[in-house]
Amino acid sequence: MIMAVFQNQDSIVTATGLTQWDYGQTLRILGLCGLKRTEVHFALDGGGPALIQLAEIEENGAVTVPIPDCLLETGRSIVAYVYVTDQTSGETIRTIKMPVTRRAKPQDYDSPAEKSLLRQVLDQLALKADDLSLVDGLLQLTANGQGIGTKIRLPSGTSGGREVELRNNGTAIQWRYTDSNDWTDLVSLEDLRGPAGECPEFEVRDGHLFAIYQNE
Repeated sequence: MIMAVFQNQDSIVTATGLTQWDYGQTLRILGLCGLKRTEVHFALDGGGPALIQLAEIEENGAVTVPIPDCLLETGRSIVAYVYVTDQTSGETIRTIKMPVTRRAKPQDYDSPAEKSLLRQVLDQLALKADDLSLVDGLLQLTANGQGIGTKIRLPSGTSGGREVELRNNGTAIQWRYTDSNDWTDLVSLEDLRGPAGECPEFEVRDGHLFAIYQNE
């Protein structure tokens, strides 16, 4: 676990302890009070797209969030932006710089990025994608209540009454707003194959998307 501690009016702090090829690392942020809905956006130092991670806020105010494994593989320093959002606005309130110590790639290294999280779950026969959640504009597959894969931020306006439509086009589950003509892939059907290699059928129940496997 990597610690970032803000004191007084600090706007930028440095958190050390990361090494290239680490994975499963967590960033713990201390010194921020009164936070509610908080995201942390992770990006490589020097530019590039930011990956959104939804943070967990503990009762004592500490913020914990997983660090994306794919960024650690590069060996480049990482910048994390603490971002608070509500129904009408979003704001970056703090910045954390995380230097990464470079090292040689281990011979036996098996990158989590080489498999999607969903496929890892299916390989372990522990979970199946069985639902879909839309919370504060973030769309994500879930299994037994646990988030799977990458969250997709829908364009602003979701809370204004725009409805989301889903379809199976034969190769992927897609979504769009009902007042739009543009479909976007949510997840490939290949990634939803069950342990026996079967593709599920899909059914909407009470506003939720369920994946049903033939052997169930």
